[in-house]
Amino acid sequence: MGEVLTFVLCIEDNEIRAQSLLLCESIRRFGGRHGSAPILAVAPRPGLGVDRETRVRLDALGVEYAEEPLNITCPEYGSANRVFAAAWAEARVRSEWIAVLDSDTVFVGEPELPPDADVGVRPVDMKGSATAGPGDPFEGYWERLAEIQGVRLDRLPFVRATASGHRVRACYNGGLTVVRREKGLMQATADLFSRSVAAGLRPWLGRGQDVHASTGFVGPEASEYWGSNQAAAALAIWSLSDRVSLYPAAYNLPLHLLTTSRALTTRLRRSRLIHLHYHWLFTEPYYERALARLRMAGARRDQLDWLRARLPLR
Repeated sequence: MGEVLTFVLCIEDNEIRAQSLLLCESIRRFGGRHGSAPILAVAPRPGLGVDRETRVRLDALGVEYAEEPLNITCPEYGSANRVFAAAWAEARVRSEWIAVLDSDTVFVGEPELPPDADVGVRPVDMKGSATAGPGDPFEGYWERLAEIQGVRLDRLPFVRATASGHRVRACYNGGLTVVRREKGLMQATADLFSRSVAAGLRPWLGRGQDVHASTGFVGPEASEYWGSNQAAAALAIWSLSDRVSLYPAAYNLPLHLLTTSRALTTRLRRSRLIHLHYHWLFTEPYYERALARLRMAGARRDQLDWLRARLPLR
């Protein structure tokens, strides 16, 4: 019998190196029955492969490392790395499922595979460039994207953003996406994203924002693309499947927004934490605040002790 699940993440010789190593270690420590599952760490932009010391650490964790020039379509947009790495991995691995992860996340519990579904995801944290429907300033962007994919935009159901509570057309946070590999959903996402770039589509085009992400401010050019990978994923998924399962709040927990949503905090206290999306909060001078937020959300002593011994990330 083949492997059930493969974890896929990106690693590069920059700020995400330490994040990726922590993520791999967390899978081995807290992954439960999936703790020994294959992990594939991909360096998808030319010239950003990791050093020998990092490869030794990956090897010690039983992580397969690959260095491939995958993100040549939109290298200025770091979040596109995950899109192309996931599509490449989907065609390469042989497990029934793949879990595609942002590097700035960790597991603190055993993840479950989505029951009776092809996809397991979490809604976006905030509205951002998602659309609330007709009349929304981003509706036109989503309509163009749907047209490129050849799917009706109203095929997407409405969901509630995790932290802000906005009602939006299906749009899922990229921190955790679990897919049935045979469906080809990650390749479909990469194809649609590439076509959207070629068509000049950017949800934040000309809006002058500079997004603060886990690695710091990403710059005006990358900021114009912010959220485009998530939009492409939602439309690609719903063009091929309607078996989409929403994970509960204990997955892809937006740690940076935890204190802004009392309802989210209340739900977490009733559940077992599984997967954290910490963004920049595991670095100086924020990590103590992050640990305090986790304690407030009901994290166990062993989870907090494990993290404290490894923070701050450098």
